[in-house]
Amino acid sequence: MSERVALKFAALLPVLLLVLFSCHREDPPVLEGTMGTDLADFRVLVDGKEFHAIDTTGGAITVFVPSGTELGSLVACFEDNALTVTVDGVPQVSGETANDFTSYRNGKKYVLESEDGRKKEYTVRVIATRLPVVAIRTDEPGKIRDKVNWRPAGMRIGNPDGTFTVVGGTGIRGRGNWTWSKYPKKPYALKLNKKQSILGMPPHRRWVLLALYRGFIGNALMFEATRRAPALGWAPRGCFVELVLNGQFMGLYYLCEQIKIDPNRVDIASLKSTDITYPKVSGGYLLEYDELYDETYKFKSSGFHLPVQLKSPDEEVPPEQFDYIKGFINDMEAEILKIGKDGGSRYADYLDIDSFAEYWMVLETVGNYEAYKPRSVKLYKGRDGVDSPPGTIARLKAGPLWDQELFEVRKSFNSKDMYYYKYLFKDPVFVETVKARWPAYRDNILGNDQYIGFVEYLNQIVELIRESARRDIALWGNEYFTLSGEVAPVRSGFVSKIKWMDRQIADL
Repeated sequence: MSERVALKFAALLPVLLLVLFSCHREDPPVLEGTMGTDLADFRVLVDGKEFHAIDTTGGAITVFVPSGTELGSLVACFEDNALTVTVDGVPQVSGETANDFTSYRNGKKYVLESEDGRKKEYTVRVIATRLPVVAIRTDEPGKIRDKVNWRPAGMRIGNPDGTFTVVGGTGIRGRGNWTWSKYPKKPYALKLNKKQSILGMPPHRRWVLLALYRGFIGNALMFEATRRAPALGWAPRGCFVELVLNGQFMGLYYLCEQIKIDPNRVDIASLKSTDITYPKVSGGYLLEYDELYDETYKFKSSGFHLPVQLKSPDEEVPPEQFDYIKGFINDMEAEILKIGKDGGSRYADYLDIDSFAEYWMVLETVGNYEAYKPRSVKLYKGRDGVDSPPGTIARLKAGPLWDQELFEVRKSFNSKDMYYYKYLFKDPVFVETVKARWPAYRDNILGNDQYIGFVEYLNQIVELIRESARRDIALWGNEYFTLSGEVAPVRSGFVSKIKWMDRQIADL
């Protein structure tokens, strides 16, 4: 791999760091306990370097150390004011006594006893990882139980090199639909108290922790495939992390950008509640086609009866804005239904052909079955004359792609007959656009001077998360898949799928 490509990949999977619960202090966390049985400033020694606890909630202490660390005999350093400190009945001396921390599930119980016989236990877990670690503690203890109420919390991130970076105050709540209601491992939404960068990604307040319960690699690969489609523009950036929430180790997550209107994300005009006359009322809008149909502002389109939901704006949407975007979608669909009929169709005045062509290419190469339902299908429309040339309509654009638990490789067309595409492929102009834009996307996927090959990208992800994925599967008892079973179809079939699409697109 060239040095430039290697650096590019490193930038996609940054190694930075965070720290925890107060944004005003960067010193290691201190445990609060009953006087006489306190244990504080806990850290372990690895090759002479101290690694401090990332989390000290209640009686739980969690320390992360670099991947490859031998956990069978680690020496801990700590401060205490107890008469005795023991582990499995063995007296402990700070900086001298070694213990076996191989079992992250059970950990080691440090028992502190005061002069008057009072005892207190601390369960210490040491975990070796290649990944950044996100630690979040809510102001009030307990699980995150709903997707509505933001729980005030503090957040920090720790890197395997032992450094910490304070993120500070945030809100956390549940997110997702099926993943929230049906799976034991929950996804979360984050809303920082102030806009800031996380793990090298551009500053913003809103972030997402994807739970990766039915697949580890799908979303990361889908986002990368989207980035390689020139007409689709931005795709969510993210990093694999391990999560500790309120002292409980939660396993492997994917911390990524939430889809929002922003110069560093979906870069279109942002609507204000007072933008109710043209041209301001024309955009920007973030839309989602989703069969769950559970947002406040929504409608069924007149031509295809699709469940259209407003994601932005989504609070106190004036009727002028709701009526505008509803009318726009309905007018567009009416024109799509005219494709191939006498009199012709003006659908291209409403729909951005380039983005819909490349969106289809990505759907076919990554096999996102959620889009077919439809579910989590994202689209956006900018403001006329602002996000488009003066005097022109800002057309509806496809993307960004979202929500892919499993990465599928099939030598068949999955989405060629999917709602709009069933008609778009009857239009010679759309077909020629697909043929013209396919070579650039194909080269980006297979690898060139700008991008490493997609299978090589996959292999680097797998190497990065391998030990964390094994730990996650053991933690959650996930019987859906193994990491090797998830990646095998991509390794064995992805390149041949691209070659198959070469022939199919040539024959369109």
